[in-house]
Amino acid sequence: MTNYLTAIDLEDAEHDLSLRIIAKAVEMATGIDGAKIFLMTVVPGIIPGIDQRYAIRGEMHGSTDYPLQKWKDEAAKELQEIADKHIPKAMQGGVVVENGTVYREIVEAAKDLNIDHIVMGAHRPSLADFLLGPNSSRVARHAGCSVTVVRA
Repeated sequence: MTNYLTAIDLEDAEHDLSLRIIAKAVEMATGIDGAKIFLMTVVPGIIPGIDQRYAIRGEMHGSTDYPLQKWKDEAAKELQEIADKHIPKAMQGGVVVENGTVYREIVEAAKDLNIDHIVMGAHRPSLADFLLGPNSSRVARHAGCSVTVVRA
């Protein structure tokens, strides 16, 4: 059995890149008996060293509450709706929503789920990306499995 982890960004307004990533994972899994595709997103973490109440309330005019579980539940529901529309039922392995640094959470989820192949997207790199490394390159460097990057 082969397990695929398909990481998408729910902030991708048109879901254009996300749908291409999912289609690539389905294409790769087609014909492999028992192949499962896990659909994942990461809710960004609050920057370390900043008081959560200030980060939420401050310039964003939000509340002092940090409803992380609510956000994760909403993201999981949205992921499941996307999976139901774009991944054949027999290939659905589940949805994963984590909170924190994108590349770290993807690498950790891949370990925890015994993932054989990660499929994720990448936007055109800027100069800063060449110096710091975008999430896709960090995942490729640190993952213990193969990584396919789908370009925007």
